[in-house]
Parts: sequence; C-alpha cells; structure tokens
Amino acid sequence: MTLISPKGLLDFSLLEKITKKPKLFAKDDGNFWQDPYVSEHLLNAHLDDESDQGSRKYQDILQSVLWLSEYLKLPEDSKLLDLGCGPGLYSENFYGQGFAVTGIDFSQSSIDYAKEQAEEFNYRIKYICKDYMEMDYKEEFDVITLIYGDLCVLSHDDRTLLLQKVKKALKPRGYLIFDVFTKHYFENEEPDQSWYISKEDGFWSEEEHLLLQSHYKYKKDKVRLDKYTLILKNGEIRTHNIWKHYFSLERAVSTIKESGFSVKDYWSDLQGKPFEENSPWIGFVAQKT
Repeated sequence: MTLISPKGLLDFSLLEKITKKPKLFAKDDGNFWQDPYVSEHLLNAHLDDESDQGSRKYQDILQSVLWLSEYLKLPEDSKLLDLGCGPGLYSENFYGQGFAVTGIDFSQSSIDYAKEQAEEFNYRIKYICKDYMEMDYKEEFDVITLIYGDLCVLSHDDRTLLLQKVKKALKPRGYLIFDVFTKHYFENEEPDQSWYISKEDGFWSEEEHLLLQSHYKYKKDKVRLDKYTLILKNGEIRTHNIWKHYFSLERAVSTIKESGFSVKDYWSDLQGKPFEENSPWIGFVAQKT
C-alpha cells in the first residue's frame, strides 16, 4: 500500500483512512515477529536489563522463577513448556531449578540466541521457532508458562483456542502459570496520537520514515490498541497493531474457569506479592481440572 497515487500525488483519502480507529482486532500488514530487522531489535529489547520494554529485568525474572519453583514443589525433571519464551530468560532459570524445559517462540532471532546460549552453557533445553497457536501436544507437560502478558495480546477467539491447546498439552492436574494486565497498567499511557521522523536504524525500519503512533480504547471489550504506522520516503505504508486486553480479577478468574482450569492462587505479580486492587498486573497459578 502506498500513499502516493499513480499521478505522483499524495493520497489524502488514504491518509485519513489509516489514521481512523480500526475495528476491534483488525489485521495489520504482517507478522513483525518474523521480520529479520524488527526481530533483531526485539531481541535487543529482551536483553536490555535497564528496561522492561521487551522482558522483565533479570533480577525480577530470577525472583519469579525461584518463588514459583518453591511454590509448586514439583519433582526434578518435571516437564515445563515456556510459551513465548523469547531468548530463553525464564527457560534458563526454570532449567536451573531442575525442570525439563521446552521453549517456543515465533521470533527466529530470539530462538537462535536462546539456542546459542544453551549450547555455550550446556543447557539441555529444547527450543522451537513456531507460532505457539499451532502447537498440538497431548498430556505432555506438568507446567506451562505464559508470562509477561502474552495472553492479553490475543483476540478473544485466539485466547480461547490457546487455552484449549494448553489444557490439552497439560498432564492431568497440570499447572498453567500466567499474568495479565489490569486497567491500572495504562495509567501512564502515552498521548492518544503522536508522530516523529525516524532518520535511520529506528525500531521498525532501518530506512528513514515518518512514524504515526495512535493509542485507541475499546472500553466495552476492555481492550487497548497501540497502532504504529510507518510512511517511507517512497510513500509505502506499513501498519503494526499491538492489542492489549486488560482484566479485572473477576473477569480473569471467569475466563480461566470457562477454559477448564481452577485458580489455585493469584498475586499482584509472580513473586508472591499479595494482590492489591490498584495493581497493574495479576499473576496466576491455575490447575487443569
């Protein structure tokens, strides 16, 4: 899609269209997780321990793994599946606590990095590059983790489907560990619309481009959208939609119960902090019923 008409003119009607609020869960221009340039920047964000943009800081990850491992008290070599494992930050630490770990992620750059780390340090972790929506295990894992809001970025239908696949993949009475945003996560959200010119080597493209950032609210559905629209020098347009579903405690509990799980415990994080009403996160341990 290009903003320049065949006559070499700026297409204002198209510009107006791309700045309008899209329909709920509208598709964008493709999977940026598989884009070699963007996925490399995502990997750098995961590994940046000064920021929580890609992953939580290492010390928080370690504390979560230690807390959860002590909480579960499972036998050594219990099988754990880390969905959305990224470069393996949680996977490595769960492996260090005695779990037999498999990690799945859609980013080739992140999986390549995780495999390199596993080879260098002799971690016997199995890493797979694929869309975890396509997994098809049956009663294979004692624990499945879906950490740092992964459940929140899916459409309602995809979330239901994924929870069905997770239930199928877990052994009887197996555990699902996950966390979700609450409405308080967005209290310091950016302005509804902004733009800037990125010269070179920006997050979304190595080419100079104009970036339009829009943040939309779908209050009835408890969903936020971060929409990023790139306009390149030649008029080419690329759009990336990042959906964020937020939950109340009651809604999260209801969702997980409807999918065939019981809620074993919940906190304001996955380190055992007691739940507070104004917490930006809720961390859960649920069990297959």
